[in-house]
Order: sequence, then structure tokens, then C-alpha cells
Amino acid sequence: MRYQRHFILNLSEQRDPRKADFRRGQSTIEMAILIMIIVFAFIAMQVYLKRGIQGRLRANIDSIGEQYDPEKTTSEFNLFHDSDVTTTSESSEEMYIDPTSWSGQYQNRVITMVHTQTNYDNTVKTGFEYVGAP
Repeated sequence: MRYQRHFILNLSEQRDPRKADFRRGQSTIEMAILIMIIVFAFIAMQVYLKRGIQGRLRANIDSIGEQYDPEKTTSEFNLFHDSDVTTTSESSEEMYIDPTSWSGQYQNRVITMVHTQTNYDNTVKTGFEYVGAP
């Protein structure tokens, strides 16, 4: 009994070969339409992406500031420098045995110690600069 079920064909399960070709063609057309929609979406977004990139580039250029032009630039600066520096040095001379000498000769050596103390160091730059026509 069990084996008889496998050999009985249900007529409703049989497929029409023409319908299979139609479904295959339908899925190809659906994929083509889907790809066209995606391509048109990218083409439509291209304008917005381009404007966004150009806007970001413009903002970065504006953050740099005005560019220098030697014919159209006017500037005047004053530089003030004020400092208080104390430097002391101390030198001493001593005798030592030269380790490279076989005879143990004495050599003179000068030791200099320099001490620099900076109490304050101020630099102030004031003025203006116009780029382009003022």
C-alpha cells in the first residue's frame, strides 16, 4: 500500500511547459525593471551627491581663509619682544692623569659650567593684513 502512493500521479501537479517559459521570461523582465529603477535612482541622486561634495569642499576652502596675493595684499605688523634672561658661567682648571699616556703624564683640563635663567620672555605681534582690495 505504501508503495502505491508513489506511483500514482496527480494530474494537478503536472506543469504546462509553456507556463514555465512564461514565468522564466517574467522573472527576467522583473529583474531588468529592478535594475533600471536602481540605475535611475543613482542618476537622480548624483545631483544631490555632487552638490553635497561641492558644499563640503567650499566649506573647507573657506576655513583656510583668504589666499595671499602680493599685488593686492596690504599689511602692517608691529613686533614687540621683551625678556629678562640671566646667564652665569663658572670655569675651573684641574690636573688629571691622562689614561692614554703610558708614562702617566698629568694633563690640564678646563671645566666650564653655564647656567641660564629666563625670568620672562614676551613676544607680542599686532597689526593688520588685508587680502584683496580693502
